[in-house]
Amino acid sequence: MAGDLPPAGRPRASLTRVAARLTTPLAYLAVLGGLQVLLLWTLRDHVGVWVAAASTAGVLVLLGLLVFVEGRGRLKLICAGALGALTAIGPTLYGVVERTRVGLTMEHDGLLQIESAIDRLLNRQPIYGVDWSTTPMARISWDVTAGPNPALHHLAYFPLTVLVGVPFRVLTHALGLPFDYRIVLIGFTIVGLLAIVALPIAPDRRVMVITALFVSPLVTLYLWSGRTDIEFLALVLLSLALLSRGHPIPAAAALGIALALKPFAALAVPFLLLVLVIRWRAQRSLPEVALSLAALSLAPLVTILPFFIANPQAFWTDVVLYTSGGIRDAYPIVGYGFGEFLYRVHLVAHRTDSVPFGVFQLLALVPVVWITGRAFLRRPSLGRWMAGYVLSLLAFTFFARFFNDNYVAVVITLLLCVRPLGDRRVAQAPARQAVRLAA
Repeated sequence: MAGDLPPAGRPRASLTRVAARLTTPLAYLAVLGGLQVLLLWTLRDHVGVWVAAASTAGVLVLLGLLVFVEGRGRLKLICAGALGALTAIGPTLYGVVERTRVGLTMEHDGLLQIESAIDRLLNRQPIYGVDWSTTPMARISWDVTAGPNPALHHLAYFPLTVLVGVPFRVLTHALGLPFDYRIVLIGFTIVGLLAIVALPIAPDRRVMVITALFVSPLVTLYLWSGRTDIEFLALVLLSLALLSRGHPIPAAAALGIALALKPFAALAVPFLLLVLVIRWRAQRSLPEVALSLAALSLAPLVTILPFFIANPQAFWTDVVLYTSGGIRDAYPIVGYGFGEFLYRVHLVAHRTDSVPFGVFQLLALVPVVWITGRAFLRRPSLGRWMAGYVLSLLAFTFFARFFNDNYVAVVITLLLCVRPLGDRRVAQAPARQAVRLAA
């Protein structure tokens, strides 16, 4: 009977309450922190028993604060930041120190390739179109496809990923210390933590974002082994923090650096541009828009163009064709995305086949950017900015040639940040103007 039906809107309200209960500092720390502690103890031989023990104590202390102490948001934020630094940086630093004693253990092959590329740069040698089979990277086993690792003949990283390591390499050499690129990653981890602290949201929400990124195995597991995702993630977060505090030009510069580090940051550019559009409609400041676009372009142009001009074919082959399947020894179809599905159902015969994944990426990406962009214009909030970015990132990476485990982890992590970021406005503009833009 109609009279027995729940009032309209009650199911949605119930779902909202469930989401609210699941997205609390306590829930985040209990689940993600618990998984982090479990992983640390599982990998204690690689990350250090003292790190696992200290992290366990830190999680328990912060849980106690969240359960038994009312208020004191700043104290909880400080403890969360310290715990994030401990569980993200502690195992990374332990790996750096232990490498000098026991050699390679859980290091990623890309870490070793970047270190060799830094040495080549310091010796004024090219880094694209190079054979890496005589470098330490060749000692890492490869079993995805038959034959050697195809990355032994291609450097897929953007130049800035290598360039940022040069000062650290020079400094460690001057001090007589061994160089490990994870020192650079530790620096970006600190930038990411500071960016979260700078977000203009309540302390308990910042605790949740710190927990999602740094007191969780989703990103830190790959950080410990030397994968570089933390670099662009830290700069994207910094860009968002600067945008939310009304500094579009530095925000654009930060996002430009992120883009120069990894192309994934390019998917945040449409949402930066939407903020600039909102600010333009509100303030009519042409210099601000022009300087923001110049700041966005600066790092990619300065760092990429010299290497492209030096050897266009080698750069294009290594960075573009190798990752998109445009050459015979391209990165294989693998991972957890659409490409792996095609291979499993035998629509693709071999992992090395050439498939036009760019078409699928474009077909998925355009509607996602359109829908999330309009939603952001209606309510230009931090949460909607992040939702638009992460859903665009998911569309791009899921339909790519490979959707690796660390990509999955990044997407899940950023999705966990959407609700904590909340409704705080990124761009201050009159409501009628925002509605008119979205119409």
